[in-house]
Amino acid sequence: MSEDVVELLRDLDRIAELDISEREEAIRRSGWMGQATGDDIEAILRAVLSRPPELNKLQDLLLTAVFRQVLARQRGAADQAAPLPLNDSLLARAADLCRYWGPQVKARSYLLCWFTAARNPSALATWTELMVSDPPVDSDFVAAIFGPLFQHRDYDPAALFPALLDGLKHISLAAAILDLSNFMMRERIVLQHPAAGRVQEISLLLAGLVGRLGRLETTPPAEGADIESASRQVKEGISLAVSLCDALALIGDQSAVGKLYQALELSHRRLRAEAAAALAKLGEETGEQVLIQLAEEPVIRLRVLAYAEELGILDRIEAQYRTEQAKAEADLALWLAQPSQMNLPPTRCELVDARQQAWPGYDDLVACFLFRFVYAFQDSEFSNVGIAGPLTHAFAADLADLSPDDIYAAFAGWHVDHEDIYELSVDSLSDAQRVEVARLERRLRDAGYDAIVPTILGSFLGDKALVATAMYQGMPGIAVADQLQCAWWPRRGSLRPIDADVAYCIYKGRKLLRAFNE
Repeated sequence: MSEDVVELLRDLDRIAELDISEREEAIRRSGWMGQATGDDIEAILRAVLSRPPELNKLQDLLLTAVFRQVLARQRGAADQAAPLPLNDSLLARAADLCRYWGPQVKARSYLLCWFTAARNPSALATWTELMVSDPPVDSDFVAAIFGPLFQHRDYDPAALFPALLDGLKHISLAAAILDLSNFMMRERIVLQHPAAGRVQEISLLLAGLVGRLGRLETTPPAEGADIESASRQVKEGISLAVSLCDALALIGDQSAVGKLYQALELSHRRLRAEAAAALAKLGEETGEQVLIQLAEEPVIRLRVLAYAEELGILDRIEAQYRTEQAKAEADLALWLAQPSQMNLPPTRCELVDARQQAWPGYDDLVACFLFRFVYAFQDSEFSNVGIAGPLTHAFAADLADLSPDDIYAAFAGWHVDHEDIYELSVDSLSDAQRVEVARLERRLRDAGYDAIVPTILGSFLGDKALVATAMYQGMPGIAVADQLQCAWWPRRGSLRPIDADVAYCIYKGRKLLRAFNE
């Protein structure tokens, strides 16, 4: 056993006794795994198997870092050694450890990724058995584990199906299994849908989901913990129901029509679109009619247009919903509805500006759209301006008082990615950089600003600019000064005023758009 392996196992045994800096150093020391031999990795697996299966959180964290490096190497990460062959012996020990631990250990999910990275028949058969018997507890890992099977075609589907379909009983796995089945059918990797023999099971599963989602719609929970639980159930249920509708459409069995009509009765736009598309593919005129109507809804419009084109009924959708503006509105609504953003689509969107212009990173003119989006609540209203076209984005800061030119500038400045355009916090500056801050602060004072508090030193293609909070003519706001000019954004009545970061984005964007659109 190599010294590196001995040291890693020593760290594993004592990591809970180390202070924070020592723990971080132990994890850094595990970086040698990027160059480890197969024998070293197998020695680690055997040693871990000889220890009790219960891990504390820090041991789990260290082993996660170790196994992740092996996976990164297998996937050809640029900073790792040549890909390591995941041979049968190594994978056999990994499978033993997966069974030994059980699904509660997070590091186990990275071991499961080794099998789909290898993708040979033996690895996939073992992986299928492990996933069906003990799927990962954290559903967020499932997409990463399944990912290589969507990205590659160098494996035999017979190593997965029909055994993998037994995993449909697990809510965390069912959507991924069906999505993989649907992908294989759509991409013609298989001649028959892998779940074709399970139409009745899939139909009943859809009916049960629709029933649960319907009950949550009619009697939503009223308290915090129940609301969070219900939200998770709806998210998981919609994801699975969408996959079920797609599977039933691809299988093409008319016996599923009744269950699809039940899904059509729910209010969730995405699910209604999937059910409508599935019905249309099965020859139901009602499916086409509902699909055409759903084009009115921005958050689902792009998907509806894609299905309509696939079905040959695109010309039946009103022209106003097929324009570039309508698609841009749909992009923004869909972006806002993401969990990382507002988590629901806006109540309405209104066009603020549309123009063709040159944009950093694009060779040709780009159609750019600004929309004012509004969320109407029972006792209040929230609104802001977002962009669609060269990018889709919105700031937390309120842009409503800015001109369209400056709103475009804010997004262009945020979007730009150039090694000579960057900014630094004034807390992290060198002595020479602090001299620049003092010089630009004097410029602001000479221009009539006071109560100046520098926050950011920016560099734009070598030119320095200072961003600071300040007072000007008795009003607080954000100032940006360079060697030629001072720009000013007063703080008005908004509860979400422009901050230093957005002000500097506007400053950068003005320069960029002016240069690109001369």
